[in-house]
Amino acid sequence: MFLAPLLMAAALSTGPTLRETPAAPSSQAAVLVDCQVSGQALTDCQAVEGEAFDPTQVAEAERLASQIEVPEAVALANPGRIRVRMTVNR
Repeated sequence: MFLAPLLMAAALSTGPTLRETPAAPSSQAAVLVDCQVSGQALTDCQAVEGEAFDPTQVAEAERLASQIEVPEAVALANPGRIRVRMTVNR
């Protein structure tokens, strides 16, 4: 008695499903950038060699890193150089 409506509901719910589209390949690259901590800013940012990236990706990562504002506590604890991983679009 209770089984018939349950089977009918199950039959209706197994109708056509949407096809899954494959995920697009990753369009981002993580570039490691070495920068000088100067006050609360990063200066002299240069990409660390080791991985081959498009020159536009490297330029974008260096530009973005130079715009980072460093918290005062971090600047005082790291008076030299610091490495930052920047994720940029391809």
